Amino acid sequence: MGPIHSEDLVGGIGAPLTSATMSEVLTGEIAGLRTLFHAVPPGECVTLPTTETSGRVYLFTSGNGNADDGATQQIDEVAVWAPRHNVPLSVTAGDASLLFLELVIDLSPTDLTELEQQAHLFPLFISYSNCRTYREKIKSDKTISRTLLPEHTYPRLCIGSVQTTGDDRVAAHEHPMLEQLFFGLQHNQCELQADAASLAFGDGVLLHIPLGSRHGVTVQAPNELHYVWIDLFRNRQGMQWIVDEHKHDP
Repeated sequence: MGPIHSEDLVGGIGAPLTSATMSEVLTGEIAGLRTLFHAVPPGECVTLPTTETSGRVYLFTSGNGNADDGATQQIDEVAVWAPRHNVPLSVTAGDASLLFLELVIDLSPTDLTELEQQAHLFPLFISYSNCRTYREKIKSDKTISRTLLPEHTYPRLCIGSVQTTGDDRVAAHEHPMLEQLFFGLQHNQCELQADAASLAFGDGVLLHIPLGSRHGVTVQAPNELHYVWIDLFRNRQGMQWIVDEHKHDP
């Protein structure tokens, strides 16, 4: 397989942040998915573009503020926002700079039909402290795994997170039915292995797992492993893998 491609999203942000910025990251890495990184200074509001044939889901990673698609959502921690489709959107930072990823997904006619059928679920806003947790056989008992965007909610997209401390690991596994991104949350300091490649994986880093690779993550004491995974499936049927592998806690 190829190398592990990554970008440090927060290392280049100036302090203090004085104007809103947006940049495309990991450009061209995954067909049908664009990843945009936004940084909004305190008190500033940005308008977000929409189109009929693109879906948009947002991962808020740092700061506070609110998100609006006609209904206002309060951002106080890591959160996922799936707004209503193709309506005016805006985000306003609170008293701290607001950092977030925008996931822009090319929607097929099948995706658009599914989105219309699921319209009653949106806007969907899930904060970190309100996530359901799950267990998975490739992770230890002390690992906390969270679901941020459940399967069969948004067309072909699922989002969750993994948190543990060293010494520990996410055992090597593979899933050729989906493309996967990882984003390192605060204090994340671990190592990713994918086939013969390895990468030191820190906070603020977005990386792409090489498609079809056998990959895992290790963390050494006293470090922490804490990242968000973003799964884009080839089709709705592929999400059965999540259903089979992720066993939600009561």
